[in-house]
Amino acid sequence: MAGCISTESPTDSPSSSGEMADSFAFWEMSGSWDHHMTQYKEETGVSINHTNMGYDEIIDRLQTRLLAGTDAPGVAMIEYSSLKQVADTGGLRDLTPWIQEAEIEKEFASSIWESVSSGEETYEIPYDINPTSLFYRNDVWEEHGVSDDIETWDQLIEEGKKLPDDVALLSVPSAALDLYWRMLYWQLGGQTFDGDGNLAFDNEKSLRVFELLNRLGEEGLTSDVTNWSQQWFSGFNSGSITGYCSGAWFNSTLQESVSDTSGKWRAMKLPAFEKGGPRASNRGGSGLCIPEQVDDDVARRTFDFALKTNANAEEMAWLFENVGNFSAYKPAYEEDVFDQEFEFFGGQKLGQLWIEQIENIPPHRFTVDTPTVMDIINSELRKVVYGDTSPKDGLENAVKDAKKQTNRGVA
Repeated sequence: MAGCISTESPTDSPSSSGEMADSFAFWEMSGSWDHHMTQYKEETGVSINHTNMGYDEIIDRLQTRLLAGTDAPGVAMIEYSSLKQVADTGGLRDLTPWIQEAEIEKEFASSIWESVSSGEETYEIPYDINPTSLFYRNDVWEEHGVSDDIETWDQLIEEGKKLPDDVALLSVPSAALDLYWRMLYWQLGGQTFDGDGNLAFDNEKSLRVFELLNRLGEEGLTSDVTNWSQQWFSGFNSGSITGYCSGAWFNSTLQESVSDTSGKWRAMKLPAFEKGGPRASNRGGSGLCIPEQVDDDVARRTFDFALKTNANAEEMAWLFENVGNFSAYKPAYEEDVFDQEFEFFGGQKLGQLWIEQIENIPPHRFTVDTPTVMDIINSELRKVVYGDTSPKDGLENAVKDAKKQTNRGVA
């Protein structure tokens, strides 16, 4: 058991109501925490046993420790899309009372709480959120007369037809079709599961996304090059792949991976499905959860750590400026860095582009079966986008297979 060095927190957080440990273990997978930990250690004098590991490894190891009831870290970073898998062990603390006492709910993007909660229990303090954009090579579009005055997918497809056959309008990797589907279905306000846990994607909104992805493929506007491959980045670098839809975090990926193309990129909101339709969605994001098994003094300390980082405007401004991750903590948006111009994107103020979307992002629900359902959808979409299965048949097959594999009802 860790020792205790303080009975008071510098904040009015719930952690001030009891002793706090002088050390804790912290697991994360983003590699963005060295600065945050240094700041916290300098302020409090605590010791942090930090471990960075892969996305799958942190889920597997944390689930194992939670089920065993021992050796879990004091706090761990988990993606929203995987959180319910971890929470399903029954080993996470319900942070609801502490979050309410800290009065931070309204300071975060409202949609985020659906993703970190299950019923009346809240398992994470949000760290980042990722409003979506279409990132595109403005220079290549201009060379071929492709307008970026785009509001709808129909307009984008018509403009994309102006590109030569060997230049793709969009990267739509066959291994990530499920992520495209969720991002676009989320944009339309669709839920993969309803509030009772039933499968909730057997509907017109979901079919519209299947049809759009099928149309992009049939029009020959997509590249299926594997994402994160050398060929993928070579395509972005050469301009043979001119666009990709993703979360805000992708801006830093481009800046690091294709730095020679600085000034040639732009970003816009996702096109709408019809004029005046919604254009906000989310792709990615993560928060900090605290295991139930850790002692109360450790839990109070790690909650304090989470508050002083995730609910700290200066720390979240640092995150955006230095890592490119977009904070879910709204007071941070008042910091100057969120109004800065990005040279890589031709001077665009990307922070403002994403702030505009924050409160328009619909809430989205995840369950323990989210990974299973996404795998099924990806498998069917491969046949729809790069095969000869119709969108209607693909969706029906996905619903049927998901019902069989998850033993859930269909809403």
